[in-house]
Amino acid sequence: MYRTLSPLRYSLFLISVVFFNSVLFSQKEYEKGPNSDTYGDIPKGTVTKHTWKSTIFPNTNRDYYVYVPEQYTAKQTAALMIFQDGHTYVKKDGDFEVPVVFDNLIAQGKMPVTIGLFIDPGHSIDSVQATTPWKSSNRSFEYDEISDRYGKFLLEEMIPELRKKYAISDRPEMRAIGGISSGGICAFTAAWFFPDQFGKVMSHIGSFTNIRGGHAYPSMIRKNDKKNIKVFLQDGNNDLNNVYGNWWLANLQMESALKFKEYNYRFIAGEGGHNGNHAGAILPESLTWLWGDVVENRVAEGVYTISPEKKDTPILAGETAHLSSMDIKLKHLTSSSSALTVKKSEKEHLYIVKKGELRFTVNGKSSTLGANSVVVLLPGDELKVDCLSSNASYYVMEYTSKEGVDHKQGKKGGGSSRIDYQSIPFQAHDKGGIRKYFNRSTAMCPYYEMHITNLNPGIKSHEPHIHEAAEIVLMIDGSTEMQIGNSLYEGKAGDLYYLPSNVPHAIKNIGESQAQYFAFQWY
Repeated sequence: MYRTLSPLRYSLFLISVVFFNSVLFSQKEYEKGPNSDTYGDIPKGTVTKHTWKSTIFPNTNRDYYVYVPEQYTAKQTAALMIFQDGHTYVKKDGDFEVPVVFDNLIAQGKMPVTIGLFIDPGHSIDSVQATTPWKSSNRSFEYDEISDRYGKFLLEEMIPELRKKYAISDRPEMRAIGGISSGGICAFTAAWFFPDQFGKVMSHIGSFTNIRGGHAYPSMIRKNDKKNIKVFLQDGNNDLNNVYGNWWLANLQMESALKFKEYNYRFIAGEGGHNGNHAGAILPESLTWLWGDVVENRVAEGVYTISPEKKDTPILAGETAHLSSMDIKLKHLTSSSSALTVKKSEKEHLYIVKKGELRFTVNGKSSTLGANSVVVLLPGDELKVDCLSSNASYYVMEYTSKEGVDHKQGKKGGGSSRIDYQSIPFQAHDKGGIRKYFNRSTAMCPYYEMHITNLNPGIKSHEPHIHEAAEIVLMIDGSTEMQIGNSLYEGKAGDLYYLPSNVPHAIKNIGESQAQYFAFQWY
């Protein structure tokens, strides 16, 4: 005769096989980046803990946590993201710290305003209290079962309870669900049976193996009509290989099936094992991709390399957190070029001389300006630019504020202005030095600040920090490395870094001589 295990004993058996065997594998360690750090100026959401007694899973209790971002208001419906094994995703100093990442990405505009629902698996009321939520008696039955039951639990119990207090969107593209290990396959199952309710899935080291039939998903994906689900998968090649299957191969099979059926998916492969280390390190980028289709399409952070050719060159264009349009170009003139004129434009303009001498005439007043000199032209004013050199070049930034034009604010800030680089005093300090151009308001920006930094070799200007203002760093001389979010970029003379609002960043001189660059901020 075969001896069957009780639900609790079976669940504990699975825990021992699935989780504790992972220590046998050599695993790469991944480090979190700046987008997983806490910053004082970022709006902070709140996390509250609750308990729920289910009827769909009778005789079970569970803890759950609710994250509400500071930006939430009942006047506008919020997005929703649900995590299984919620305790591990909200844990402070844990692998994920989702509330911190949510705070950062919502402030950066990379996620919509999102309510987070973090649910632990159910545990039998009649059983001895579990020493950890991982050992909850109902975890495998809820998470690994391939049926619509868990989805109904969310739709008929948890979400209605949440909606008693919060306005949550009904649109599937505004609802995401995720989890780790068995919680990962559980998230996919909920979306598989209810794609009209959950349009986004995030699976970390998902258990698409034969614990309760989950190994069938790749063939199910191939044989069934494509569902409107956006899927993110993560796994490591040192994941589990045991009696239930090979987790790494199972996730590769999932990727292959999703690709075959032309799903909108992304699979990030690592070298880790059956834990949240790799998934937590890449969480900011994963969430950015997952929610990228429902947020504003803004100018991308990073380095923009500028062609040295002597022809007009577009650098970047698009929307930012504060500007409805921004267009930056490098333009070239010769002594035979016709004068450039701007007459009563509705846009604001910033000019930076790169090379040569140019005569700028603003509202009838002229200045001859050389390299690194700056002109600010407010809406409605007139400009004429004449080339006084055989060859000259300049950067021009045209932009329109989302808040409209405030001529009084612009006049108070000093109006249109011409600033000669030679007139700006150099202030030396222990890291190099600085030239301060202005800190003012314009007709479109209440905050408008520019300086040039000289940075000594081998040092950082500062550790990663954030500010509400968007920023452009325009390289004049030298070679630098810029940390932007969790990515590193290198820039040389003539390149431009764009740093969006509230994105952590830090610059380092990686050359052998002083680097020099413009730093220009606005909101």
